Amino acid sequence: MNFELLLQLVVLLLVIGAGPIVIVALSLRGGKL
Repeated sequence: MNFELLLQLVVLLLVIGAGPIVIVALSLRGGKL
């Protein structure tokens, strides 16, 4: 098992999953302001 490759894959999945959430959060915060 290549732990470095596995770690990079997990980080990539987290970035892809958190991307839209961050965008929505910023848009909602911008709308409130």
